[in-house]
Amino acid sequence: MEDISSKIRIRRKMMALSQGKLAEGITSQPAISRLENGKFTIRLDEFLDVMERLNLSIHDVFCNGDKTPDLIVRERLDDARSNQDYIKMAEILESESGGFWKQSPELDGYKYWHQGLVKQSKGEYRMALRLISTAIEKNQTNEWMYEAVAEMHLAKGNIYNMTDLGGLDSYKDALLFYEKSKKQSPGLVVKILYNLAVSLCEDNEHEKSLKYCNKALDILHKNDSTYLIVHILYMKLSALIHLRQYEEYTVLKEKNKIFFENYNEVELLNKLENYSARNIS
Repeated sequence: MEDISSKIRIRRKMMALSQGKLAEGITSQPAISRLENGKFTIRLDEFLDVMERLNLSIHDVFCNGDKTPDLIVRERLDDARSNQDYIKMAEILESESGGFWKQSPELDGYKYWHQGLVKQSKGEYRMALRLISTAIEKNQTNEWMYEAVAEMHLAKGNIYNMTDLGGLDSYKDALLFYEKSKKQSPGLVVKILYNLAVSLCEDNEHEKSLKYCNKALDILHKNDSTYLIVHILYMKLSALIHLRQYEEYTVLKEKNKIFFENYNEVELLNKLENYSARNIS
């Protein structure tokens, strides 16, 4: 019964329902609490009503290893998003009826989020922002969706930058929700930190930009990853120049020159030479 109880508890939280709200008109809150703790004291008719409210079938609850339809769709959208396959995204969104997406705030949020990304790919930025904002509103109090909400804010920041409006506030929100999620997703957090560093550098907030560069580099090194490392090093070097910390800049540049060479980004180092002590003094 423990696995069944876990499925019920997870589904309830995904739908942003309290135990009392789930129990309303069916049974008592203590009965739901006992059910989620593996104590099957609820009547069968009440149990079936609880399943109906959670949009779960008996098959969903009692069969192990089989993925539910909504999970399959979310995973397909995750895959399309990671590959930036907007045509596939649109096909998945159109393949399900409107009622399918209303099963939970999580699933409804997924729909609006990916509709926004499809609109972004077509250059319809205003509509994209509206759709992604709706997705955020539906899930910003859902602890199971905090990591996804962080990625939604990241997408908003990128769209703002595409329209020259500046995405700094959205990137800050993205970092806030990522930290609240307590998940370990190095790729996502490094993207957020990188965009924060770039935005702050553009606002001449080089001290703050440097802080985020250091955080991102620390994560990259801890995870043996080279993801964005060259560009983050570039942002850190640029920040050090503007802060006139020339000695640290010189040491860091020489120490990490091999990264720029290995990834064919030597032109970035050449670009830094234009910001020498002579040129900005």
